[in-house]
Amino acid sequence: MKTELVSLINERTELIERIRLFDNVVLIAPYNFGKETLINYSIQKASVKKKIVSISLNVLFSVSEDEFLCKYASEILNSLKAISKDSLESYLRTMSSLEIFYNIEATENASYKISVSACTAPFSTLQKEEILNLPEKIAKEKKIDLLICLSEFQSVLSWNKIKPSFLDLFHEIAKRQNHVRYYISGSHIYQMNKLFGNKNSLLYKFGHITYLEPIAKEQFSDYISKSFKKVDKVIERDLISKILNVTERNPRYTEFLFSEVLKSNNKIISHEWVENCIEILLRRYIASYKSKLSQYNVNQRLFLIALSKSNGKKIYSLDFIRKSGLEYSAKLDKVKNSLLKEGTIYTISDKTIKFTDPLFKYWLAENFD
Repeated sequence: MKTELVSLINERTELIERIRLFDNVVLIAPYNFGKETLINYSIQKASVKKKIVSISLNVLFSVSEDEFLCKYASEILNSLKAISKDSLESYLRTMSSLEIFYNIEATENASYKISVSACTAPFSTLQKEEILNLPEKIAKEKKIDLLICLSEFQSVLSWNKIKPSFLDLFHEIAKRQNHVRYYISGSHIYQMNKLFGNKNSLLYKFGHITYLEPIAKEQFSDYISKSFKKVDKVIERDLISKILNVTERNPRYTEFLFSEVLKSNNKIISHEWVENCIEILLRRYIASYKSKLSQYNVNQRLFLIALSKSNGKKIYSLDFIRKSGLEYSAKLDKVKNSLLKEGTIYTISDKTIKFTDPLFKYWLAENFD
């Protein structure tokens, strides 16, 4: 999501203030909602009044606890080496004493890169504690506030359990830290709620939870209309509304679609051109959507097709049950819950059932009766 779109997000002011207050923050929204752009924007704005050093790591690319810890230690060491050479040298000695192996490679501009080796794994509890405590040690010595940004955090749930589990240790160490806070984000709403919104979860009340809502339709429409005027093109309001209905104000899809629409050689954008651009966008994903649909069972497919043609409300009504062909509400409830857990759909405060991928919803509605 482009930085200028961030100014349209209602939750941005609160997130900036949470960072200034040095709170832990949990940001939850579907894929392609611009979470990382918003996080970077919030940190930049918060840093105007309060000096904050931030480090980012995507948990999605770690397939195990040990792989994550290697990347975590490497990222922290490389990010902080410029401001903490003495601490770095001391920590590297500590790592060696704990038999945590690392490599130092020369890079351009007479610099170097530190990589914690995976051959150390499996890590002992003492080694894990040392790695997870590294940010606090450096932040305390250098008298800085350190913000650790961990994206797609729900990925930890796919790791094999090693006792004590990563979550147990992470929670225990994080609550003792005074100079480090966490900005955690995730795209799988069901799993993120399981981690942070469930009263029985270890991480319940770990931080302030924000569910990122789509940009308001009127705001988005005004922004788009002004953007077209800047390049001397005219697009009617009903066409803007058509595009936002297709993308359901998903920032990434909306940006792509409007970039295609702007390629028109005509000053006035036609309905035919917009439809053509929607088809171009769909062609990028049709193969994956067909594959995805084939992996669902019959009842799941029936539910998704019926849901694609509804507003996501009153799914237990006789009309919805009839359209889905699922016969009775208990059966429908079982199918719905399976799709929530899988991540194809989600629900937040108003209980409306939504597709995680709005373009998948549009494709189903247009192609299946």
